[in-house]
Amino acid sequence: MSKPHLEEDVLVVNIVNPTAGLLAGDRVRYDVAVETGARVLLTAPSASRAHRIVEGDARVAQEFGVANGGWLESWPEMFIPQAGARYRQQTTLRVAEGGEALLIEMIAPGRTASGEVFAFAELDWETTVFLGEVKIARERYVLTPESATLAAMRAQFAEAYYASCFVVSPHLRADAECWGRIHDLHGDETWVGCSALTRGGWAIRVVAAGSIALRKTVAAVRGEIYAALGKRAPGLRRN
Repeated sequence: MSKPHLEEDVLVVNIVNPTAGLLAGDRVRYDVAVETGARVLLTAPSASRAHRIVEGDARVAQEFGVANGGWLESWPEMFIPQAGARYRQQTTLRVAEGGEALLIEMIAPGRTASGEVFAFAELDWETTVFLGEVKIARERYVLTPESATLAAMRAQFAEAYYASCFVVSPHLRADAECWGRIHDLHGDETWVGCSALTRGGWAIRVVAAGSIALRKTVAAVRGEIYAALGKRAPGLRRN
């Protein structure tokens, strides 16, 4: 961990990978517990990368727990799967009744400046969200360059960038005005969709034509959510 600081009464913690990226056989695990009254933002100062892997894979497991009265935001930098990368990520978010969480992830199609666009070998991405003892969301996709899912995205944006967002809070109403403003972010360079989960949470998806459009839209979505919750969004100080 590096550069923790308080911002808007939130402890902002940067998590730094000490290597140049994830390689074959790497195993990384995060276990994060946010107690009652604690407010934490987990982020990173730079993009994370998975390198070419001929045999095996690299894996990251994330376990986030938020107690009643706690607040957790996880918004790392962009994930960049390089050509030939084999990567698996498993994320479990457990939010107690009365807790709040915002989970944001952004994925690049590759090192686009080097001409690597969807050249990874395989991405296996899994996210499960619990509110109390009830599972309210489960998302898993296994992507290869030939996947039908990627074909659909590339039909709209040749270098499609993707973001996934889950928000859980007892204070965010289904009729909140923020949902209309988030839907209005949908446009020619950015596709945006949001929907309610089975209870107490919402899922938001963004597909964009480039990294700038994705970052701008995700920042706008985050700002709308914070405003709807009556909170001030802490800065990330990534530079």
